[in-house]
Amino acid sequence: MQVTGTTRIKELKQYVSNSLNVPVNQQKLVLTGRPLSDEKCLVDYPLIKDGTKINLIIKKCATDEDSVLRAAVTKFLRQKFTDNDTQKITDEFMKEFYRSMATLNLEDIERIAKLYLEEDKMS
Repeated sequence: MQVTGTTRIKELKQYVSNSLNVPVNQQKLVLTGRPLSDEKCLVDYPLIKDGTKINLIIKKCATDEDSVLRAAVTKFLRQKFTDNDTQKITDEFMKEFYRSMATLNLEDIERIAKLYLEEDKMS
């Protein structure tokens, strides 16, 4: 891609989208550990010179499983809380859920699977 100093980061993301089939909203362009702002131009970043490598981080999009879990939590919480509070609580619940899941190791997963399979046999 040929770019100039006046090329906007948003345009660069669009090029990446067209070339690599990665939606713009799932992209984060990073230089020296800092995200580049969509509204800025390449010239706004003095560290970017000819041949500079810009890192592309592809954000995970929500999966169907995420949507199902979020919908179930939201439906349950709406019985007791306002819409605004429900949204806040659901967001915090999802963060905590993923934090907890990230700490599981293989032994934890095997233990959970064994318990689940034992329950299935009993019913």
